Amino acid sequence: MFAQAAFNVYISDRIALNRSLPDPRPNECSDLDYDFDSLGTASVVIIFTDEIWSALLRTIVSVWNRTPHKLLKEIILVDDWSQKIELKQDLVDYCSSYFGDKVKIIRTERREGLIRARIMGAKQATGDVVIFLDSHCEVTKDWILPLLQTIRNDPSTVVCPVIDVIDDKTLQYFTGNAYYFQIGGFTWSGHFSWIDVPSSWMQNNPTKAIESPTMAGGLFAIDRNYFFSIGAYDDQMEIWGGENLELSFRLWQCGGRLVIHPCSHVGHIFRDYHPYSFQGKDTHGINTLRTVYVWMDKEYQKYFFMHRKDLLSKDPGDLTKRLQLKEKLKCKSFKWYLDTIYRGKKFMFDKNAKAYGSVRNPKTNLCLDIMNQDEDKEIRIGVFHCQEASQEEWSNQFFTLTKSGHLRREEACCSATDNKFVELRTCSDNEEEDANDEEIFQLLESQLWKHTKGGWIQNKFTKMCLSTRGVKNGESVSLAKCNDSDMYQIWWFQKYTDINVL
Repeated sequence: MFAQAAFNVYISDRIALNRSLPDPRPNECSDLDYDFDSLGTASVVIIFTDEIWSALLRTIVSVWNRTPHKLLKEIILVDDWSQKIELKQDLVDYCSSYFGDKVKIIRTERREGLIRARIMGAKQATGDVVIFLDSHCEVTKDWILPLLQTIRNDPSTVVCPVIDVIDDKTLQYFTGNAYYFQIGGFTWSGHFSWIDVPSSWMQNNPTKAIESPTMAGGLFAIDRNYFFSIGAYDDQMEIWGGENLELSFRLWQCGGRLVIHPCSHVGHIFRDYHPYSFQGKDTHGINTLRTVYVWMDKEYQKYFFMHRKDLLSKDPGDLTKRLQLKEKLKCKSFKWYLDTIYRGKKFMFDKNAKAYGSVRNPKTNLCLDIMNQDEDKEIRIGVFHCQEASQEEWSNQFFTLTKSGHLRREEACCSATDNKFVELRTCSDNEEEDANDEEIFQLLESQLWKHTKGGWIQNKFTKMCLSTRGVKNGESVSLAKCNDSDMYQIWWFQKYTDINVL
């Protein structure tokens, strides 16, 4: 039952559809006043493909129970070619019995995918604002009010709720620190990432929305007219993947704004894998390729292709209409986006770099590798057979040695550990809080490395060197006492910017 949904169906089926949820917002959010007469109305659009009955209904019921009906124009369910029998007439009967004509069900005539199905739903919407939700969510108290108020104040602002985690195994709703949340970023490999809010971006008022460079894409609210005036979604994208970054870049570059509001919280079941088929296609890759060609300046496209050389020869399809849209909207450059919205914080592999690319030990032909692990967590660096640059997995082996001495990935640095391994951790600087001088020194030094071309990679704090001695393919790289004659400690980066790297 877990495999068919990528979450615990047994527990989902036994949890009440209208279960109580905590209030995860900052306390100050309860003091906000809203003029319901001026907020307008919302159409909530939910796309599903063979979703679990209980999860889909819990999503609908939570919206119904926790949204003032004066503000809820309708809930639009778009069935994207589901095959489950209970999602046919049974769903119609259930919705008709409990929600009347407030819930509308649209069915596609073939598998369209999330992107085109959302466009279909938005076209049928009659509310002032369209709110897109995934089909395994639960909204919380007053969730819709700050979304509508933000758009009422500025229709060109797209607003996302804070996304809370519903555990995929227990379905427990986790709240965390009400005064801390992350905003959206992106990786040069074309994926969404969560990033901490830089201190310079923080608001003194915990009820104010914070600008976000990108959105996760599953849950957001947008003025319906604005959605279509800026080009909706790219309807030439297939199934799923990349559409969130495309929309995020387009919003910022074409005069819009994207924020996350701390007073709106929606829970979401985060799954470890997709339980549905992509029809044998790398839809995320090709969709992202379209995004890169349209919205990134050529000087920045190279960073994507450093990771995805396999896509250089792929056809992104006809981009004419999207490029015409970009021209029509008089959109700004990607450099402007990085300088102004990312505020110069985006790491670029070949800037301030001594060496970059794959890091190979010639004795074993093993390369440093993140082993397909989640880089949002602290992970142990391993070694794996060196991949060809034309292979998608090659991006797992891409590292940079910076001029400041950091051996790093895009958003995290390699740290030497006490047990002679190397872990990927948040890059440290002198702004570390709640640590004494000795701890700060150790933290900083453990992330600094020395290297000579075709030689050691030595950690500054431990004075030990990266080694593959006794390490098999797929295992963790180790640290060992440096030895000039040990070929297991010799490393070559794919590209050096200075032949005399130190």
